[in-house]
Amino acid sequence: MKKNRWLALALCFTLLCGCSAKPEKQTDTPSDNDASTKAIHALGLTAEQRMEDYEAFWATLRDSYPCWGILEREGVDADAIYQDYKELVAGNDSDVNFYSAIFSSLYRLGINGHLWIVEPDDYASYVDNMAAYQDSDRAHWAEVLQDEKTVNGYEKLGAMLDILNEDEDQGGNMVEDISANITSQILPGNIGYLKINSFSGDMEIDGAEILDCYSQFAGCSDLIIDLTDNSGGSENYWEQLLVAPNINETVSNSHVALVRMSKNNTPYLENVFSSDELRPISALPDLSKLADADRALATHYVTIDHTVDPAAQRSPFHGAIWVLVSEAVYSASESFALFCKDTGFATLVGTQTGGDGIGIDPIFLQLPNSGILVQFTALYGLNADGSSNEETGTTPDIVSIRGENSLVTALRAIEAQKEAAE
Repeated sequence: MKKNRWLALALCFTLLCGCSAKPEKQTDTPSDNDASTKAIHALGLTAEQRMEDYEAFWATLRDSYPCWGILEREGVDADAIYQDYKELVAGNDSDVNFYSAIFSSLYRLGINGHLWIVEPDDYASYVDNMAAYQDSDRAHWAEVLQDEKTVNGYEKLGAMLDILNEDEDQGGNMVEDISANITSQILPGNIGYLKINSFSGDMEIDGAEILDCYSQFAGCSDLIIDLTDNSGGSENYWEQLLVAPNINETVSNSHVALVRMSKNNTPYLENVFSSDELRPISALPDLSKLADADRALATHYVTIDHTVDPAAQRSPFHGAIWVLVSEAVYSASESFALFCKDTGFATLVGTQTGGDGIGIDPIFLQLPNSGILVQFTALYGLNADGSSNEETGTTPDIVSIRGENSLVTALRAIEAQKEAAE
């Protein structure tokens, strides 16, 4: 899922706007009360340790990250980014600038394949869900999250960012926009409308509300599920709350994903897939839209299946389902869009989706000294023709004309279908 990165973005933009391509060593001496002075050695790293972490970050990305082909096609100059921030790390005796260098490198590389730094709030969320990792085939995730180096690193990182935010906190607290995750109504024409902003909601609470919506929509001819602001969460959410109550028999779809076995990636992949499931890339049939650069990075490929069985409690709604999508649809909401299109569970309406819906939980790159984690996908998901799902997303069954709201497109399509049936 795409993250809320306001705090780190502020740090990033300060760095990007304040440094030239070849940063010079800082000579100004800030006040002892300046937040940056208090935080400058908050991670407890030596100059050698910062550089070791920086080099390890880049070396691991180069031999483990599966999306380099996309970056090349987007014109990203990774070598220039590496050199810019290497000079920043080398030229400043500062943990703050080191963190900024990692963050800014990722910002300029982009977020293809969930590539991002694990910030303290995100780390806390992972820890809160530790039991789910320990009780599943994600033991290596739990091992890295519980590693002493990681735990200590995030205590220090959290303290450093708290210091840097002291001035902002004194200026007044921002009011957080807390919106309902689910909104619903019955539209004119006897059409149910259900908007879900995230698949990260509490499944027990949201599940009860969604089942109540199905009861309200029992007499409706059609149901529109609006995902235009939904950037992901848990695949279990849509499987159990949206699909299972609305099917009479088992429904499934399947996609191929490329993988790069490496020192960093292999423990994660072997947690999830058996040796038989990790098939050598040489056995992958030719796919018309698979880029040579993407295939060249892969060592193996796997098949990702989604199989959903009917729920014990069947929805009382029995009409046609339409799903509104947009570029914001990503990760778990993208996997639902793919499921709808592949199986015919629902008609997709709107604009091209954001992608990266074929995979497993993002894996971690642990920096050796600071313990800071960087996440990225271990799988490079392919559409049926071999094109990158991350790069191209999914084309809706009905594409909205430029400037038209997807809800209007869906309502027009429903009306046309009703007229044709008369």
